[in-house]
Amino acid sequence: MSEMIYRQWFALLSGAVSPSKQKGLLERFGSAKHVFDCSEKALMACSFLKDKDVMEISASKKRGLPLSQAEEWKKQGIGFVCLEEDSYPGRVRETSGAPYALWYKGELPADDIPTVGIIGARNCSDYGRRSAAYFGAEMAKAGVNVISGMAVGIDGISQSACIDNGGKSYGCLGSGPDVIYPRANTELYQNLIKHGGVVSEFYPGTESKASNFPMRNRIISAFSDILLVIEAREKSGTFITVGYALEQGRDVYALPGRIDDALSAGCNRLIRDGAGIASCADDIIFELNGMIQAHRKHISTDGLSMAERMAEEKKMKKREKTKPEIPECEDPLDTELLRLLSEHEYEPEMILERIKQGQGELASTAKDLTLQALMGHLINLQMEDRISNRGNMYFLI
Repeated sequence: MSEMIYRQWFALLSGAVSPSKQKGLLERFGSAKHVFDCSEKALMACSFLKDKDVMEISASKKRGLPLSQAEEWKKQGIGFVCLEEDSYPGRVRETSGAPYALWYKGELPADDIPTVGIIGARNCSDYGRRSAAYFGAEMAKAGVNVISGMAVGIDGISQSACIDNGGKSYGCLGSGPDVIYPRANTELYQNLIKHGGVVSEFYPGTESKASNFPMRNRIISAFSDILLVIEAREKSGTFITVGYALEQGRDVYALPGRIDDALSAGCNRLIRDGAGIASCADDIIFELNGMIQAHRKHISTDGLSMAERMAEEKKMKKREKTKPEIPECEDPLDTELLRLLSEHEYEPEMILERIKQGQGELASTAKDLTLQALMGHLINLQMEDRISNRGNMYFLI
C-alpha cells in the first residue's frame, strides 16, 4: 500500500482532530502510516489527545483506508499534498498552525512567483469594483499571482481581471475543492482551475459553512507576500484576514477612500494604524520588486531558490532556539486569554476591555491591541482545541 493513501486517511481526520494535534501525532509516531498502525494504547499514551480524539482516530481506523474515495478524487482531478511531502507550499508550511494537508484542483501557487492577496467587501461600490479590476489586471501584467477567496465582490472581480489579462489566480475555499461556493461564481471557479487553481484545507465534499471561513482566511494570507484590502467597513470579516497576515509577517496595504464612505472606513483605519497606502499598482509592485528579484535568483551552491533558502534558515533558527517547557503559552496574551476564559465566558469586545483594564506589564503593552488582532489569537486557540465559541461567546474547554 502506498504512503499516499495513509496520508489521505490521516488528512480526513482534520474534521475531528485539530492541526496542532495532528502535528503532535506526526512528531510522536513519525508518519501517517505509523499512526494508522499504532495501537489504541499507544494513542492513549499521548498526553495531548483527549478521550474523544482517541475514539475518533480508532473509529477512523475501523472504517479503513479511503481506497474508493481516492480513486474518485483522482477521476475528478483533485490533487493532494501534505506536510510530509517536499512539494507542500513553502509559504504555508512556515506559518503557525499550517494544516496537515491541502486539497486542490488545477495547480498550487509556485513558491518562486510573487503573490498578492486581494480582499474586500462583497457588496462593494463602483469605486471598489473599478479598483479591484485595476489592481487585478496590473498584477497580471507584472507577473504577480493574485490570491483571494473567490467570493462575490472584490475577491471575484480582482481574480477575473487577473485571468482576463493573462495572469494566474488562486482561490482559497471555505469548502472542499470540489464544492463551488458561491454558485454565482461557477464560471470563475472553472477559469481559476484553467488559469491557476482552487485550494482548500477541507477534504473533498466538505460543504461551505460560516465556521470554515476564518480558517480559510489564514490560508489566503499565508499564500500572499502582500495583502491588499480594497473596501472594508469598520467592522468587517476582512480584518480576520488582516490579523492573520500581520501574525504571519505579511505586509498589508489598503486602498484609501472618502472619509464619509462607510465602505472605506475600514481601509482608512488600516492606513491610520500603519498599513501601506495603495494609491496605484506601482505602490504594490515597487514593494514586490525586491521579492521578484529574490524569487528569480537561485543559489548556485545548492540549487535552492531564495524562497527555499529563507524557509531553511527559519527552520534552522527554530532548531537553535530550544526553549524549556513552561505551563504558560509562548505568547503572554494567549496565557492571559486562557486565564480569563477559565473564569467566565466572554464576548471578544469584553475580553479586549478586560485585558486593557488589567494590571501589570501585559496591560501596558496591550493598550494598542485591536479587536482584529485579538480575534486572530482567539481563532488560533480555538483551532488548537483549547477554547470554544458558542453564540459569539468564547469559553475554555
